[in-house]
Amino acid sequence: MIKAFDHVTITVSDLERSIDFYQRVLGFKVLGILEQNGGDFKIVYLDAGGATIELFHFKEKGRPLTEAKDLDIGIKHIGFKVDNVDEAVKKLKETGVRFTLEPFDATGGVRIAFFKDPDGILIELIQGELELLPYKESQ
Repeated sequence: MIKAFDHVTITVSDLERSIDFYQRVLGFKVLGILEQNGGDFKIVYLDAGGATIELFHFKEKGRPLTEAKDLDIGIKHIGFKVDNVDEAVKKLKETGVRFTLEPFDATGGVRIAFFKDPDGILIELIQGELELLPYKESQ
């Protein structure tokens, strides 16, 4: 039934700031924009390497949803594969990105690090292939 993962959507407070971050800092290509309601609602599409990120921007502002704790229900972060976490962190720090969690070797045989986008969306960098244990339905 499902063929592939297609996109994730992030509502942003400042569209140009977010485009700059995702394009200049993370290197994603801007694919285009759709405008609705006379420009009061805009969607910018970014190529995120195998999937798309949609940046939603509304003229009317809502409240931030980025203060969730790990035990709260919902989406926690967006993860991006990199060849080398430490090199990626170094390059991102040179652009002013501040990390919430410095690179470390995580359970499952991967190396990871975390930072936030301009609106506080948590982003993970992950290096390596995750080593999983077999799943048993009684778990």
